[in-house]
Amino acid sequence: MNFSAKALIQLFAAAGCILALALSGCKTANALNSRFDTTVGKKHKLTNVHEVEKALPAHLRRVALLPVYKGRYDHIDMTVIEQNFVQELGKLNLFELVAVEPEKMDELFGVERFSSVEVLPTKLLSKLHEIYAIDGVMLVDITYYNAYQPVAMGVRAKLLDGHSGELVWAADETFDGANPAVSNAARKYFQTQSTTEYPLQRTQTVLHSTARFSKYVAYALFDTIQ
Repeated sequence: MNFSAKALIQLFAAAGCILALALSGCKTANALNSRFDTTVGKKHKLTNVHEVEKALPAHLRRVALLPVYKGRYDHIDMTVIEQNFVQELGKLNLFELVAVEPEKMDELFGVERFSSVEVLPTKLLSKLHEIYAIDGVMLVDITYYNAYQPVAMGVRAKLLDGHSGELVWAADETFDGANPAVSNAARKYFQTQSTTEYPLQRTQTVLHSTARFSKYVAYALFDTIQ
């Protein structure tokens, strides 16, 4: 079996990290992860997830993703972050996804965004079903946002049955880039799940950009939908 020089370097670096982890614990592993761009150690897993059923209802074939509710962060332009949420949810192929634009929401309901915890208009589901023929509605809130390194983001999301309005799935999690388990999971995502315009960049850059970090956040959040 032939190995490139780069592959051999990564192999030896990973072996060194594993040995250091066994001998010296998490601090050493974190330092080596930073130096060699590896992801040795624990990976963050979402825990605050609620599912009504073990599998999505069979009739949930077309879902509307509403504009992200930014709350106290409404002054921040999150266009790229919203696009990442659309892309990551769509990549899972759980259902046909319809991303509703803020302008369309304003035209239909007089507001661009709804929070997942507020009382929704009685006509919301029926109107969306009438226009988009949807079977479900996904609402996403940004509950925490820190653009300074290492970045952090809190997200709450709910999936509603578009016919009955009943809750199908929900998750509420804060992703802190300063947490080694979150850092490992985010960088592992970019190593294995995501393509980037700059493939030679170190995965550490995901912790320096809220736009890049949001791709991992969206993937980790929506990947809990069964």
